[in-house]
Amino acid sequence: MPAPRIFVSSTFYDLRYVRENLKFFIRTLGYEPVLSEEGAVFFDPTLHVQDACVADVPTCQIFVLIIGGRTGGAFAGTDKSITNAEYLEATRTKIPVFALVERPVLEQYRLYQSNQANPAVDATRITYPNVDSIRVFSFIDQVQSQGINNALVPFSDFEEIQAYLKQQWAGLMFRFLAKESEARRTGEVLASLRTATENIEFLTRQVANSVGGSIARVAIDLYDYMIKNEVVRDLAIWQLTPSPKGILTHPTLDDFCDQKIEVDSDEDGFSLTYGGPPYKLSKGRYERNKKDYKTVRSKLISMLKEKGYSVEQFVEGS
Repeated sequence: MPAPRIFVSSTFYDLRYVRENLKFFIRTLGYEPVLSEEGAVFFDPTLHVQDACVADVPTCQIFVLIIGGRTGGAFAGTDKSITNAEYLEATRTKIPVFALVERPVLEQYRLYQSNQANPAVDATRITYPNVDSIRVFSFIDQVQSQGINNALVPFSDFEEIQAYLKQQWAGLMFRFLAKESEARRTGEVLASLRTATENIEFLTRQVANSVGGSIARVAIDLYDYMIKNEVVRDLAIWQLTPSPKGILTHPTLDDFCDQKIEVDSDEDGFSLTYGGPPYKLSKGRYERNKKDYKTVRSKLISMLKEKGYSVEQFVEGS
């Protein structure tokens, strides 16, 4: 079974002991450490060695960043360090980043910040014993300025690193298992909904054919179309009982949900919670549902027009 790959990014010589300990710690958890000095990085012969390190970052599932007092070698053609380039690739590809910084470096970073705000002091001319360049402080600024995934934890020894990563990765595993459980429950609800929908559809057709008027038969056709769309199934999971009349009288998804949708920051996610309000889902799913809702509503209006009804006539008669 493939193991999660964990990319360890830091300067080498000053943090060699940390990297060595991290390698064994990661292996004891059953994961695969990816360190350039261990040959775990695939050095593509068509790429410069620095580019090969950066190119290997997206193949990993977790990124561990260790910031020490050395800037490290410059990344080819830029004023950034190799470690900085690896970190930027991790954030670009949205890999979970667990960042730590040596405690003395962080303390001097705070001193640097204080002096930056002091117009009587040139902070760039102060000597900071624990760093070889204030570019280290710029890197810390960059990590902490991220909108998300911007935690930066100080450490004094490897025991603190190990304790922090154990705690964080346990939380990551809990979140994964919770999402898996949610997905299973969603699957069970959808299966129940499909069965219920089939039964209701059959019974409704029988009733409409025997006693229903033309409006009832039109409503069945509208329901037939609606239940094939993801947004309608999601509304049902939220227990909002979507109907043609409800969709036709609410011009947008947010209107239908009474402006009680909460969206998280996951651009590409598929997550959706049960019930509500508030009705919670990922940003990616929200954008799809908004578009899907608009399409469904337009199609219902078009179907009514084809059958000789206006929206007003249908809403009043149903």
